[in-house]
Amino acid sequence: MPGQLEDGEHVRVSSQQRREQLIEAALVVAKRDGVGAVSTRTVAAEAGATPGIVHYVFASMDDLLRAMIARMAERYIDTVTDVAVSGDHDVTSLLEQSSSHLWSSVESDPDGHLLTFEVAAHALRTAGFNDLAQWQYETYRMTARRVLERVAEVCEVEWTLPLDSLARMLVVINDGVVLSWLVDRDSEKAREVYAAFIREVASYARPLRETAG
Repeated sequence: MPGQLEDGEHVRVSSQQRREQLIEAALVVAKRDGVGAVSTRTVAAEAGATPGIVHYVFASMDDLLRAMIARMAERYIDTVTDVAVSGDHDVTSLLEQSSSHLWSSVESDPDGHLLTFEVAAHALRTAGFNDLAQWQYETYRMTARRVLERVAEVCEVEWTLPLDSLARMLVVINDGVVLSWLVDRDSEKAREVYAAFIREVASYARPLRETAG
């Protein structure tokens, strides 16, 4: 269990520590049993706490779910952008590095990536949560845009398609590849699609020197 909590006086845990532990517990429950299983009782049990602690830290289950989804988005950003620039600085190789880093996380944590689809569907179906699904995908697009901006800067190129459109393409294709893989677990086919798409994206890069003069 992720950092069990207790109600006794012998354990002193800051509100921030409790918040972090409960968010992690919610993620464990959601990944294992589905987002619909996340409740005050199940999160408290996973964290080794009482429901009272959950109510103390989070004003409502909505607040806890929002915090859980925010944590998922943060980890997505870290996974996609935490790629060291190495080797030849060409567009294709940098896109391949980012894609490979992301794909490794998919294969190592399929339940976590399945959860990203589940929380989006849950948000769309739950009154008052639609904005959360929008925010989730805005975060994905923002992250894709950051990757494209970094590639353009390092490789000294510009994109011939609007950056927002290209970022949306990356998110849409990635969603399709990941969801398809979650169904059939055919990693070879998934990598083939990624490779073909990377070549397509790279074709929209134009060296800056072509427009400088």
